[in-house]
Amino acid sequence: MKQCPECKRTYGDDALNFCLDDGSRLAESGVGGDSPTAIFPTAGTAHQDIQFCTTSDGARIAYSVIGSGPPLVRVLGHFTHLEMEWEWPDLRYFWERLAERFTVVRYDGRGIGLSERYDGEFTEKTRQSDLNAVMTSVGAQDAILLGVSEGGWTSALYSLEHPERVSRLVLYGAYCRGAMARPGYDAEEDAALVTLIRKGWGRDTPAFRQVFTSYFFLDDADPKLIAHFNELQRAAADPETAARYWMTLHSRGDGRELFGRIDIPTLVIHSQDDMAVNADEGRLLASIIPNAHLVLLPSRTHYFPTDRDVVAKVVGAIGRFVDA
Repeated sequence: MKQCPECKRTYGDDALNFCLDDGSRLAESGVGGDSPTAIFPTAGTAHQDIQFCTTSDGARIAYSVIGSGPPLVRVLGHFTHLEMEWEWPDLRYFWERLAERFTVVRYDGRGIGLSERYDGEFTEKTRQSDLNAVMTSVGAQDAILLGVSEGGWTSALYSLEHPERVSRLVLYGAYCRGAMARPGYDAEEDAALVTLIRKGWGRDTPAFRQVFTSYFFLDDADPKLIAHFNELQRAAADPETAARYWMTLHSRGDGRELFGRIDIPTLVIHSQDDMAVNADEGRLLASIIPNAHLVLLPSRTHYFPTDRDVVAKVVGAIGRFVDA
């Protein structure tokens, strides 16, 4: 861990040498640990607080906390990198808005982002273990789980196995049918994407990673944002880790029975023209989960929102859902 001697902001990325806020040279810091006590900061926190916890099988997981209020935990979603998400204003804005009302907890799954390298197998069990370690470390009870994309599956399963810890679910761009169970699934195309990850993920040229970025952002998005996200993906995982993780996600089958057992208030949010997971998957989710609410966004992007008008709609929908 490193820390800015001036503003005291902490960083988990050892590759950074200067503070992203005031430019001061970073110094080694002893911040971190596995304390199980609640660490929710006071209102108006200017910086994310990155800490580490350890899962039951020994994996070190990086997580961050901002804001104050009821805990809202962002669960996975593609390849994450806590620090690089925070560096870019359009990626950070959504979390800052949510932090005006909630204690927002985000984490990098094992082997991803700032979390410790992981050479083992990725499974539903390991994803549950990562989430449980974070929930335990921050002392979260009656939490709102915000399952983004594939994180919706992890969130749903966790709510069923730990009902005492979860009060509500928000499923954003999520699905109950894995890639293999959806109409039009092409096994050869999927295998080609895995090969693409292994061959090109770590290269200096972003052309290979741009294939995946195009699922999340429109062609007319800020080119600098696109370039930043391309680099975020490379920083989030090495090629072999990225390929292994992608394959486990795409091996999921039909989870309609699982989602049909959810018995807590659930909000389903999906872009009307989602480029990665068709909006029909969001409609299906809302029809399967008892008493679920559905909000369709005027958007094509699959990633969490960066357009400020769409952010306002999502934050407003979550606020009304919690107040209901």
